[in-house]
Amino acid sequence: MITQIGIISGEILNLIDKKKRPISFGEIRTNLDSQKDLTTMSIGWLIREKYVHLVKDGKEKYLCSC
Repeated sequence: MITQIGIISGEILNLIDKKKRPISFGEIRTNLDSQKDLTTMSIGWLIREKYVHLVKDGKEKYLCSC
């Protein structure tokens, strides 16, 4: 499972780099072919390790690498 989280984390970082803007959790789920729980754990790991930041805009949550 740890390996899968690492792979998905890399895919999330690549997606953020490719889009060049903050992306929503829904957009991440739409663009990645992975289980919801693994995607959520990957996002948590990226935030904990400070690779990405969580930004809230109203009720929507976004990830950015700023």
